[in-house]
Amino acid sequence: MSEETKPCDHDACNCRVPVEQEYCSEACRLAVESQVMSGQCECGHAACQQRVRS
Repeated sequence: MSEETKPCDHDACNCRVPVEQEYCSEACRLAVESQVMSGQCECGHAACQQRVRS
């Protein structure tokens, strides 16, 4: 049985997290809390790295 996931709560992030989690990383949590909206995610996960390159 696979775990249910949802998108990370950081709008610029392309990662998916378990439903009970808000963010995929500390970088995303800090970006949202400091309201840094650069349009680019800096979590370092593969899903976001691929999007930056394309």
